[in-house]
Amino acid sequence: MEIGVQATGDYEHLLRVAAITEASSATALAFADHYLFGSEPAHYTSPVHDSLVQAAALGRDTSRVELVMLVSPITFRHPAVYAKAALSIDDLSDGRFVLGLGTGWHEDEHTYHGIEYPDATTRFEWLDEALAYVRTYFDTPQEGFTGRHYRFTGFDSHPRARRHGRRLLTGGSGGVKTPTLAGTYCDEFNVYHHTASGVAARLAVMREAAVRAGRDPDDILISTCLPVLGGDTEDEVVEAVRSVAASRALDPDLTLERWRAAPGIHVGTWEQHRDFIGGLAELGIERTYLQLAAGADWHLERALAELT
Repeated sequence: MEIGVQATGDYEHLLRVAAITEASSATALAFADHYLFGSEPAHYTSPVHDSLVQAAALGRDTSRVELVMLVSPITFRHPAVYAKAALSIDDLSDGRFVLGLGTGWHEDEHTYHGIEYPDATTRFEWLDEALAYVRTYFDTPQEGFTGRHYRFTGFDSHPRARRHGRRLLTGGSGGVKTPTLAGTYCDEFNVYHHTASGVAARLAVMREAAVRAGRDPDDILISTCLPVLGGDTEDEVVEAVRSVAASRALDPDLTLERWRAAPGIHVGTWEQHRDFIGGLAELGIERTYLQLAAGADWHLERALAELT
């Protein structure tokens, strides 16, 4: 199992996270592209930066790990902007950037910024065309692309990626649409939720779509995200939660209670986390991005030492 890290914050924080990640045997550093963090207005207090710009800067300030956009909403930017930015970051990083695109889910971040946020059906139409557009722009730009929503004229002066292989990602929790898009266009499929039957069903859909598209499904990396806070003892676990909560200006006691109760957040011992990640590998997942763990430098160092 490969281990990656997903982090957000100002650039100084990301530089520290990147240094810790590159000093470990972790394989990737991922970003979440949002214009608001949190699920309700009371949580919209942290400054939020543009993750695509930060990824470009880290393309120069890192040397080894993959830099992964996990993921950016197609509502934020035209696919031409994504394609051109991805190729530019690929150049800046010597071929280490993976562009992740999704439909977006955070309605408030669109409303607050005056960004159009159509219904889910329309957003999936946009995403389908955007992935096809970017895939063509990456691989055969001379052919051009014409869709209902997006198009570009084919010519051969676009910059080319420094590496072949993994450059485009999508992910989500849906059972049909997202796995189909992943198999048709993408090099990495990020799977949400971890039940054995759910993962198996989505991977089957992805593989069938890849075969229909004339692609080898074994070439598609299967990844997931895992919010993890840990320690050797209960006291160390509590200390980790309190430290990360404080870094987010959250009440430590309320956060501890809330995160322990959240089914998707894993608060426990390192041994428990290793067992869970081993179970993910048995389901066919090949990379796990650690979330929350980067909220405190000392905790990230420990998490990577224990889990990589």
